Amino acid sequence: MTGQASTSLKQRVYDELRARIERGELKEGERVAELAVCDSLGVSRTPVREALIQLEADGYLEGMPRRGFRVRSFDEQSAREVFEMLGPLDGRAALLALPNMTGDDLADMGFLCDSMELAIAGGLTARYYDLQHEFHQHYIDRCGNRRLVKALGELMSQLSSRSYQRDDPQALQNMRAANEEHRHILRLFEAGDGKALQDYIRDVHWSLDNVEFATW
Repeated sequence: MTGQASTSLKQRVYDELRARIERGELKEGERVAELAVCDSLGVSRTPVREALIQLEADGYLEGMPRRGFRVRSFDEQSAREVFEMLGPLDGRAALLALPNMTGDDLADMGFLCDSMELAIAGGLTARYYDLQHEFHQHYIDRCGNRRLVKALGELMSQLSSRSYQRDDPQALQNMRAANEEHRHILRLFEAGDGKALQDYIRDVHWSLDNVEFATW
């Protein structure tokens, strides 16, 4: 098996298991056995093992000595640790991206804000999650720092659409408030105010007051 094929298989296994966890098909505390995954997906042990290790690194699984892995939750302490890192790094990425943003970039981000509003109105919480990720990724990709892009990708991968999949009105209200913050971020990009942009993303958008809403 070539390295590229192995990587592709690993990603397929990773994506499938992550999706099952996010949909709640694999529940907190449930054991994930390497051989069972191999059998269910028809994949050899090497890419399965690599995917399980990556899922552990990303916070979806936890290893058990001599017993494989089990599904973990993303509790408040885990969310706090991620937010404490995301705020400064995402704010820095926005500051670095500011000189590289074009009018088309800002228009795209405005369209994403409008799309998020429609998703919220329609109760499409998983769609909202994807759109808000795309909003942030739009400027992260333009920050010009590959290591920063990678670090943010690893951190954001630990946030899950599961935290948005709640049927209570408060969840939708939280999304509306977050999207108003997205619009404010866009206005700061348009104004070219790098310091205010960095401070707002760090201290408001990724405020530790919002940690409880990111748990799953």
